[in-house]
Amino acid sequence: MQLNPLAEFKAHPRHAQAVAFSNDGSELVTTGMDAVAHVWSVPEFESLRTMESHEKSVNAVDLSPDGRLAITGSTDRKVMVWEWDSCEVLHTMGGYRNTVAAAAFSPTGDVAVTSSYDGKIGFWDNGSDTMDVITSHPRNVTSVSFSPDGDMLATAGLGNVVKVWNMETREVQNEFEAPGQAATNCLFLPDGTLCCLTYEGRIAIYTSESHELRSGGSFDDAPSGSAALIPGTNSLFCSVRGGVMVIDLDSMTTSVQVNTRIKGMYGVAVSQDGRLASVVSADGKCRVWEIVD
Repeated sequence: MQLNPLAEFKAHPRHAQAVAFSNDGSELVTTGMDAVAHVWSVPEFESLRTMESHEKSVNAVDLSPDGRLAITGSTDRKVMVWEWDSCEVLHTMGGYRNTVAAAAFSPTGDVAVTSSYDGKIGFWDNGSDTMDVITSHPRNVTSVSFSPDGDMLATAGLGNVVKVWNMETREVQNEFEAPGQAATNCLFLPDGTLCCLTYEGRIAIYTSESHELRSGGSFDDAPSGSAALIPGTNSLFCSVRGGVMVIDLDSMTTSVQVNTRIKGMYGVAVSQDGRLASVVSADGKCRVWEIVD
């Protein structure tokens, strides 16, 4: 596998925080400390429109499966739901006492989940004007991820406790400790297993039902940042300090590594067709690569 450079452009004047591709891959959204979510064309990467209602850094963004909605979370402690095409705010919701760090739509789009540095999880039912916010973790929750069927949710962050939720009851079904100080990113794989990345650069994969440790590996260049599965493969595209890397989960080896010489590498995204990978960083830039087998 190779990462061929496709674009590098200034997306935000300061730190760029999160990135996501539209479902058809024709557009890309980036968020930044300038309190703006910016939509760009693909592959021209020309500015199309902006989402501007947050008061502070926009740290998280996700798109609904039908491509009609976007959800954002901010340091202003608010969650906003937007109409994607018009960038009109449809819902503004609170309930958090600290920075909103993560957001994700379920595979059906019926619900979205957000999380915060105050240890709280927020459940938003599509169309509602309010969000059900509950306290769960003792510290920062930086990662939320749905299982492929949408029946389960994984939440994780500082304190290394990973919680697996039953989405029908919205109660914790199981919890376990990932190795190290923090599970900085957790995501379900297509077979239902749960992959966790830790602050110390370890990757641990847990079984789908009992969530017992199945396999793992350690990496010198810690893949402790954001991570996304490359569709059609068993490989992760990850941000690391000073660059990005692709990890083969079968062999637990690094198959590709790119040095950007930027210390702060943050959110990543992979297009649904598995052809493009993107990362945003502390220099305000968005970088995009073409994924080649």
